[in-house]
Order: sequence, then C-alpha cells, then structure tokens
Amino acid sequence: MFRIVQRSLSVSLILSIGAGIYAGCRTVAPAPIDWPHEAAVWSDAVTNRVTLSAASARDLALILNPEINALRLSRQNAEREALAAGWREDPAFDLESLRILRGGPHPWILGSGLRFSLPLTGIPGLEKRAALAYARADALAVTAAERELLAEVGQRWLACATDARNAAAQKAYLARLAERERQVAALVAVGELPPDERERLAQERLALETTCPCCSAEAIARRHALLRTLGLHPDAPVELDFAAAPQPDALYAAFGAAPATDLDLVRHPRVQERLVRFEGSEEALRAELRRQYPELEIGPQFGHEEGSARAGVGVGFTLPLWNRNRQAIAEAESTRDSSRFEAVAEWRTLVAEWHEARAALQAAETLERRLREERLASARAAAERAERLYRQGEATLTELIAAEAAVYDIHEAWIEAERGLNEARIRLALLYVDSSTEPDPRRTP
Repeated sequence: MFRIVQRSLSVSLILSIGAGIYAGCRTVAPAPIDWPHEAAVWSDAVTNRVTLSAASARDLALILNPEINALRLSRQNAEREALAAGWREDPAFDLESLRILRGGPHPWILGSGLRFSLPLTGIPGLEKRAALAYARADALAVTAAERELLAEVGQRWLACATDARNAAAQKAYLARLAERERQVAALVAVGELPPDERERLAQERLALETTCPCCSAEAIARRHALLRTLGLHPDAPVELDFAAAPQPDALYAAFGAAPATDLDLVRHPRVQERLVRFEGSEEALRAELRRQYPELEIGPQFGHEEGSARAGVGVGFTLPLWNRNRQAIAEAESTRDSSRFEAVAEWRTLVAEWHEARAALQAAETLERRLREERLASARAAAERAERLYRQGEATLTELIAAEAAVYDIHEAWIEAERGLNEARIRLALLYVDSSTEPDPRRTP
C-alpha cells in the first residue's frame, strides 16, 4: 500500500529490529505427562486412614474432583484470553528495493517504513467485552457445576448411608432371629412344633446372610462411585462416618432460596451462564459487523531517490467492496441466535425440573410419612402385642416370629423411602436460586 524509502539500513539496526521481534514472540515449552508421578500424586492424596463425614466429603470433592478442576482450568484459560483480548493490530514494516535497468547516476531506489492501524471502528473494545463475557460465563459454569457436584456427593453419600443402615437393621434382626431359632429348636425337641419350622427359620437366616447390604456388588459399586466423585483413589484408606443423620437442608442454605415464580429461575446459574454467553455473542457480532467498515492505516515514509532524501506520511484504508466480512458475520449471527435460544431453552428446562422436583418431593414425603406413621407404627404395635400374648400363653411362637418379620420388612422399606425423600430434597435444593441478586434486564432475551 505504501512506498516507503530509506537511504540505507545498517547491520546494527537490522539486528535491533530482529531482536525486538524475537522478544515479542512467546515460546511454549513442552509439557509431557509423567505417568509415574501422576500415579504417585493421586495415591498419596490420602496416606493416613481418615474418617469422612458428609460435610467433609463435600469439601473434599470441591478440592479433588477432576471434572470440577477441569472446568476451573477452563475458566482460568478464559480469563487469560480475556486479558489478552482487545489489543490493536501489530504495526507492519515495509522494505523495498528497486533498480533502474538502464543505468543512470543513481540506479538503486531503496525504501522502508512503518504502518499503524487506527482502531476507529472500536473493534478491540468489542473483542475485549466479548472475551470478558465469555470468561464470566465460564465462571458461572463452574458455579453451576459445583452445585451439581455437591448434589451428586449428597446422593451418593445417601446411597452408601442407606446400605449401612440396612446392614445395621439386618444385623439386629439376625440376632433376634437367632434367639427365636434357639427357642424353636427347644420346642421342636419337646414335640410342640414340627421340625419344618426350624428348617424354615434356618433357611430364612441363611438367605439374609447371603444378601448383606454392604457386601453386594451394587453396594461395592456405590462406594467406589462415591470415592470416584470425591476424586480419591479406589484404594484410599478412608472410613465413611454415617452416624450423623443426613442433612440435605445444608444444601438449601448453600444454594439460596426457593424461587417464588417461574421467572425467578432466571437467576439460576445455569440460565445466567447462557445469558452471559448470549451477551458475549452479541458483542462478538458487533465486532464482526464493524470489520466491514474501512480500516484506516497511517505511517511515516522515508526514502532516497535520484540522490535526494525524502520524508512524509502515508495514509491508506481498505475498500470493502465484495467480501465485507460476510462469512464471519453470518457465523457470529448464527452463534448469537443459538445462544439466545439456548438461554430460553435452559430456563424452560429449569421450570419443568422445578415443578417435577416439587411433585416428586410431595410424593416422597407422603410415602415416607405413611410408612413411618401408619405401617411401621402398626407393625411394631402388632409385634409388641404378639410378644405380650406369647408371654401370656395366648399366642404361638410362630405368630410372634411372623410379626417380627413384618416389622423388619416394613422397616427396610421405610429406610429406602427416607433415602428417596432426602434425594428428592437434594434435587429440589439444586434448583434454588440466589435471592441476593436480581436478573439483569439487558441479559433477558
């Protein structure tokens, strides 16, 4: 575009320019994966035997979970990209050398110069705002993923805690069943009960012992799934403390408050992430639209021709006649429209999940209350009455054993129902919103 002329270029000047260009270029060192080191770091995360509670398990998952750490790394990358965005175009250096073919006193014409682009279109600022919006969206994605992770840890902890409670209930019932088995054996010995009753009790005890809640393949898989969610090695020496009662209400306080209306779900991190990405896509579209405008370039000119030195200023600009950045504008517009649709679709998904979670919680509360207040209470009262009548000689031992078996079956069903209730509470808490923030009208598509 420019014809910039200079008398001569010294070797030192050329070396200085080359050194400056080299200093401005960044190199990246290779970063190979040291697999033995990675294996040692993972296995050494927990060296001493420790006991984890539900609260400490949640804290540990936020530190060691690989998926959440990958999202945090992505957020850091987005922040670095935002810091590097918005810079002007680098200046360009021109060097020309011409020779007059048919001689003359000065056959050589040399020229050099610099070109600087003036960002009058405001593209760097728009690119900066778009990069900052995408960085905020990645931060909101981490927030939403942390909520999902805490809910997943809570659900997996409940599954393992339910296995432990079932094992404790089974152990107590087996102890009672062994006592009844000795009583039945004594009655069989004196001829008051048939031998089949003793065999039936023995078969029932063996069946219970072979279905240990903590020893089954499903229970082992649930424990390993919990350790995997926590980010621990499968052989990590940890003990899980299920003594404390599950407290899903702790997530309620951490996640905010229940939405009063469907529009309150706009404040949910999942929707906010989509809205911020929509905002960034609009800024990116504006930047692409600005690229169809002429770019102004200016720079000094120096030259030596026909024995005389010259100096001046050159001005130039692009002519957007055919291209006009059509492809990039179409792609940016498609991205903007997709981001807008995804934001609305995510809000609708949350509304559906909120209503479904409330209905599931109501059903779980009804089932747990009926099992606890009606069936379990009735079965325990029947067992107490059967034991009292047995002591008075008005009921048989077989009737007492049947009543106690009914209590055990209903108690197991109630434990599972309580697990379902707590999982429904966690599922509902996951949809809570931060009541301290108000939705930005500019982000509402």
